[in-house]
Amino acid sequence: MAEVVLSLRALREPGRFPLQLGWVRAVQPRVRELEWDVLRWLVNDTMGSPDFLTPRPSSPLTQFADELQVIGAVDQGTFERQLVAVHGELPQGISAGKVVEALEQYWQAVIQPYWGRMRTLLSADISYRGHVLTQHGTGAMLNGLGPAITYADGLLKVDRVSDPSRTERIDGRGLVLQPTLFGPHAVIPFDVGAPPLLGYPPRGQAHLWSVVEPPSQQDLAQLIGTPRARILQLLTYPRSTTDLAGELKVTPSAVSQHLQLLRRTGLVEPQRTGKQVLYRTTELAALLTGTQVD
Repeated sequence: MAEVVLSLRALREPGRFPLQLGWVRAVQPRVRELEWDVLRWLVNDTMGSPDFLTPRPSSPLTQFADELQVIGAVDQGTFERQLVAVHGELPQGISAGKVVEALEQYWQAVIQPYWGRMRTLLSADISYRGHVLTQHGTGAMLNGLGPAITYADGLLKVDRVSDPSRTERIDGRGLVLQPTLFGPHAVIPFDVGAPPLLGYPPRGQAHLWSVVEPPSQQDLAQLIGTPRARILQLLTYPRSTTDLAGELKVTPSAVSQHLQLLRRTGLVEPQRTGKQVLYRTTELAALLTGTQVD
């Protein structure tokens, strides 16, 4: 949900988000059809938003629909108080239900079609930070998050010129790191009682919206081998090892070996359906082949 809300800022002032101009241009035709009578109240002139729009996910498995339910359940007093705090007035005719409806429409129109690409980049950055942490320690990982972030002697300093100065003690609560495509600088949302959260720009954004022609089937076969390229081509929907073996006219054990390699390299993932294990392509495979993930 945080990415959805933050993306509204990029549409409001595209010049402040140069790395996302490719996305802004791509979604402009759809943006005009959205419910802006509601959406315009979700971000103010200084890029502030009501806190109820960004509930903390309860687990890594939290889905967009789950967060919409949380927003829809916000009590009217909190809803009105936070809108007034952001805008200085209470918009007429707006309700939590209308906000949920507008956000769902917005998600389907301008975020969901690109979410596979976005999530792949965000996940890759999280994996990279985890690698730096295990190989080089906490200091190296935190100091690598961006020029505005420095860590030394147990003190994490975030340089935010536009925000008032404040000190936040972690006191054993942990620190949540959240890469965001729509926050060009480090951001620290304040949530009383929750672990401090540090949003930061992930690596690799410069090429996120580059138009790259997917490789031909022949080039893909040269890159990863003909059998594995053929398996990716066949996985337009989840399929079993036996099903793929019959299609390729090879033994299930041969297909299994290829699937294990594709799984280790992040191109396919298993999903269990009853007693059967099916394989599907990942977002990374979709980027490689130029296809869509179901």
